Amino acid sequence: MSVAEMKLAAINEISKLNNEAAVKEILDHLVKISKAENTKFDTEAFFEKAAEKYDDILQKLAQ
Repeated sequence: MSVAEMKLAAINEISKLNNEAAVKEILDHLVKISKAENTKFDTEAFFEKAAEKYDDILQKLAQ
């Protein structure tokens, strides 16, 4: 099943729910997952910034 198909299936199942608490719980969980995906640590960007900031120190350490 593709991601698009899974999204549609999830929407269909959510639309069947009549329990406000259950829908709120699902929504809260989706928001939490979305925030976690957007805040993943970018290792490459971190090391590029460190290299720019501490270039001379890193060169001395490499020697």
